[in-house]
Amino acid sequence: MNLSKKEWLLVLTIIIICFSIDPVYAGPGGTVAKAFFRTWWGKLILILLTVIFLPIIIYMRLIAYRKAREIKKILSQLSKEHKAFHWLQLQKEFHNIIRRVYQAWQEEDLSQVKQYVNHWYWQNQQEVYLDRWKKENLQNISRLKDITKVRPLYLEISEEPNFENSRIAIAITVVAEDYLIDRDTQKVVEGKKGYDELDYVWFLEYSEGQWLLDDIQEGSMALEIAKMPNEVPEYLVAKA
Repeated sequence: MNLSKKEWLLVLTIIIICFSIDPVYAGPGGTVAKAFFRTWWGKLILILLTVIFLPIIIYMRLIAYRKAREIKKILSQLSKEHKAFHWLQLQKEFHNIIRRVYQAWQEEDLSQVKQYVNHWYWQNQQEVYLDRWKKENLQNISRLKDITKVRPLYLEISEEPNFENSRIAIAITVVAEDYLIDRDTQKVVEGKKGYDELDYVWFLEYSEGQWLLDDIQEGSMALEIAKMPNEVPEYLVAKA
């Protein structure tokens, strides 16, 4: 695809407009999902953009696939020493954490998931988002319907005893609805009702034998994170 600089600028401008003219709504982590592509004209534009950027999309998927396969091989080697790092076990744990965090956001009380998130995440998200929305008389509606994908993007294995403070980034796709309503009128003030497929990147750290949620970023960060080289001990890289 040989586009001129002006053509690239035009395409990027359209994408930026699509992602900026519409209200946003918050989910776990205060991350936002745009509602533009949920309208019929937004879906039409999305289809056109998909056709235009198909080669780039294929490239992105190939990178993600290779990176996930690489991480799973490393985890397979690591699980011989520590069963908690087997990918199937991690998937179960991550699904559990995702569901519990969504439930806590729906009930506006992250103290329910203190054992599944680190102190920074709990304190930051409770004060910065949930408590502030309550003061503004807003209620966050954050309902999780399904988890359709959990894929590893980046792995950082510590050489501390029991691999303490190791980190992993995962790409997740969920079917959920996230929006804000006025507590008195029950009217939607940000976002839109209805379930949609949403992409995020979740960061987790291994602490005292448990994986804890550390941060959540938008799904658009997935390619950049997948390109980051894993940080693992040499002996694991050689075996993988």
